[in-house]
Amino acid sequence: MSKRLLAIAITSGLGVLAACNPPASDQHLQEQAAQATETAKQQSKEALEQARVAAGNAERAVNDVAAGVKQGLDSKNPPTGSTPVDLNSASVVTLAGLPGISLVKAKQIADHRPYATSHDLVTTGLLTEKQFGDIAPKVTVH
Repeated sequence: MSKRLLAIAITSGLGVLAACNPPASDQHLQEQAAQATETAKQQSKEALEQARVAAGNAERAVNDVAAGVKQGLDSKNPPTGSTPVDLNSASVVTLAGLPGISLVKAKQIADHRPYATSHDLVTTGLLTEKQFGDIAPKVTVH
């Protein structure tokens, strides 16, 4: 009977030990899951920061457009069409009024100020020679 009791005690002891120490493959899975979770957490933080930057840029662009609209509405001297647009001081909306210039391109032009010459739009890569040719007579720099 004591041999049988000893066998039961040993078996029970081994069972307890096995339950306390999961197999290496389970530990490996836990480590992989923890690492994947940490990576996802870091990537979500980076995505959130990028979204905040994009939202800030969009807000600035909208504010620039709104300021240009307000400037146009408040202007006591409406444009005659013969006065060249100053690339260094014109609003984004005014720049977007030039032939072939979108609001996005106008914002890029404004962001790269100041310009020494109007042809700097080409040398900085903002416009092609053809695009510049379409607006060259309508722009100036001061």
